[in-house]
Amino acid sequence: MGEPQQVSALPPPPMVYIKEYTDENIRKGLAPKPPPPIRDSYMMFGNQFQCDDLIIRPLESQGIERLHPMQFDHKQVLKKLNMSILVNFLDLLDILIKSPGSIKREEKLEDIKLLFVHMHHLINEYRPHQARETLRVMMEVQKRQRLDTAERFQKHLERVMEMIQGCLASLPDDLPQMEAPDGVCDLTKSVSGGAGVGCSSGLAPRLKTEPMDVEEAGASCMAAGHQEKSVPSLKDRMWDKDAAMCSIIDEIA
Repeated sequence: MGEPQQVSALPPPPMVYIKEYTDENIRKGLAPKPPPPIRDSYMMFGNQFQCDDLIIRPLESQGIERLHPMQFDHKQVLKKLNMSILVNFLDLLDILIKSPGSIKREEKLEDIKLLFVHMHHLINEYRPHQARETLRVMMEVQKRQRLDTAERFQKHLERVMEMIQGCLASLPDDLPQMEAPDGVCDLTKSVSGGAGVGCSSGLAPRLKTEPMDVEEAGASCMAAGHQEKSVPSLKDRMWDKDAAMCSIIDEIA
């Protein structure tokens, strides 16, 4: 006969549940449903608890005698309990040396047990405070990290701005004219030089031919000529400076 299999009191590992939640099972509705919320009571560590119970139950509700008053200082009471445990332990050693079979040994063990229960209860009452302090420290760490990141970003931004200002200050005012890309006509040079419309690539400009009256064509040409004469090649100068700035940045990088 085979040996009886032992059943663990702990729940199965997560992989047992993960295998049930496949895409096919979810699509067919065969995946296990989540457990319903607990309404009345539940079992934990072999003890039964009520859902409406306090997180830290008072000693009286557990049938334990209270050794300290209702209003007290936790630090002072913990120090007294620590000292009482030490004294009772020394008394227990004295009893074990003189009369090991005495009934006082059991009484002293119960006293020490009661002192440890009180100390554990007082420590548990510090749990909410510990949780708040832990959360506060975590938020302070996150705040410090974000402030450090913002400060480093600001420093890098200031360095980049200084580098750009220095490059702009080092640019000369009389920059040579940059050649326009292929297929783009330099109309400013043609208007200012009076040599006609030409392109840097040597090709004739592609003009869209549409029927137009002679008077409208002459008026548009005159208007274009006046506009080019009134606005000197400021746009071309700015474009030349931008191109020179880009080349300087490329050389620095």
